[in-house]
Amino acid sequence: MLSTTLGALLLSNLLAVAQSTPIYQNATTPDYNNLTIAIVRAAPVNWPMPILNKTWTDVTLDLNGTVTYGVELIAQAATKGANLVVFPETWFPGYPKGNDNAWIAGHVEDYIANSLEIGSENWNTLLSAAVSNGVYLALGFSEKTNSSIYMAQALIDPLGNVVLHRHKVRPSGGERDIWSDGTLDGLEVITTPYGRWGLLECWEHYHPTMTFPMQAQLENLHIGSWPYQPDFNTSAALYWEAAENNMAASTIYAINSGATTLFTAVGYSAVISSTGERLAEEKAVTSMSEAPLLYYNMNTTAMHGTDAYDVNSEQSWGVLKEIEAAWAYYIPKVTGTYVLQKTVEITDLLAYAAGYNFTSGTSTAALP
Repeated sequence: MLSTTLGALLLSNLLAVAQSTPIYQNATTPDYNNLTIAIVRAAPVNWPMPILNKTWTDVTLDLNGTVTYGVELIAQAATKGANLVVFPETWFPGYPKGNDNAWIAGHVEDYIANSLEIGSENWNTLLSAAVSNGVYLALGFSEKTNSSIYMAQALIDPLGNVVLHRHKVRPSGGERDIWSDGTLDGLEVITTPYGRWGLLECWEHYHPTMTFPMQAQLENLHIGSWPYQPDFNTSAALYWEAAENNMAASTIYAINSGATTLFTAVGYSAVISSTGERLAEEKAVTSMSEAPLLYYNMNTTAMHGTDAYDVNSEQSWGVLKEIEAAWAYYIPKVTGTYVLQKTVEITDLLAYAAGYNFTSGTSTAALP
């Protein structure tokens, strides 16, 4: 009788421990020679669809709902063996397609309110999802601080540690009227048990300011986050939305860096080899409810302990000095205003929105 009672007590204690201890589905006995990647290609909650629909009438973004959906996708990916789950650019709460002056005036207050804050309940929910599912997370989000919002990326490890947090150095085009510039110190490649990983956003893949320092650090895996991507040969896509252009930039990045490169976007997503081949892809026309994630498994055995730089490579200090030496003599060596860090204050954005005249389609306030 005593042994039966003792056994029941031990079983009860074991169950209590099991219920209170995070379940590291893929991290308890990780195989660092094989990495399974899950790329999120489904749209955030309340994001206008189809992909090229830029009508925001009566649309209210939902950060809470998007975080909940994101956690569901993380859990779904983990059950299929994923070790890394990657999200598109500003997936939390969603990229503001068609962000012209009228969009800023009509929606920027809602967008700011639904931007993700570091240390918030939603942020901690995502960290907990990394821990409970034993996965790395590569997050793409609009980050809200006390004074500004930023286009941000973060890499979270399976213990919930933030191992990399960066801001887009120079938001592209009209993005720069909404989000503040980031800093160069975010151009960092970090070493994981699976190899060396780095992150960039969208059109950063076109610009040597961002690509050269990253490629010099010898990534094994590059995580490229784009906001959304229609399929190839989509006539309605503007040039900066065209898969032909954006995949070309990512492919060139893969070849120059020698890194397997992830093209992560709502809609079309792909994995590109270091020699420019498409290793996996999912077309934008594929149902997002049926296939919200694109999976890819890669062998990482050769990526352990690889070098962090190569002084004899095309991306090296010597080559950088050659570029400087080759600067045309007739072009002034001056710092223009373009590279000066631009900060957009939330208060200025809200003031601009308040002063916008929707009837005439003109503004009574200057853009910040």
